[in-house]
Amino acid sequence: MQKEITSGSQAYDFAGMFVSILCGIHCLVTPLLILSFPALDDRINSPWVHGLLIGVVAWSFYQSVFTHYKLHQSKKTLGFGVTGFLILVVVSAIEVFAHGHGEEHGGHHAGGAEAHHDESFVLYLAITGSILLVTSHILNIRECKCLNEGGTCEAEHNG
Repeated sequence: MQKEITSGSQAYDFAGMFVSILCGIHCLVTPLLILSFPALDDRINSPWVHGLLIGVVAWSFYQSVFTHYKLHQSKKTLGFGVTGFLILVVVSAIEVFAHGHGEEHGGHHAGGAEAHHDESFVLYLAITGSILLVTSHILNIRECKCLNEGGTCEAEHNG
């Protein structure tokens, strides 16, 4: 007998989408806030902020997509989520390393245009990771709803 997925389990998907979007917003807004308010740099661009965001993303992903994957077996849903999560982990590591490296050299990032291109690439990566995670949570909700209605869902959505 198939286990029914309760509507309360969607709360983890919504939490995951919220935090994934928050990660994307954090990556977009942080450079502007730091330019406007340099004193905020250590507070909003710190390793603990990145760690906290990644931790909540991981927790909500595990509680929703990974747990329900065992029921709906949607490789696309799991693949989007894992890829998005790994991208955010890499971006977080780059941000933490770059932030620490900049402090070792007087708090200023060197490199001019090349550094700007690197920062833009990291920003695009972060947004991509966030979008993939949000997509994964949306697909998970869809798959769970389909399972509750008695379907074999991924095949129905793809064909």
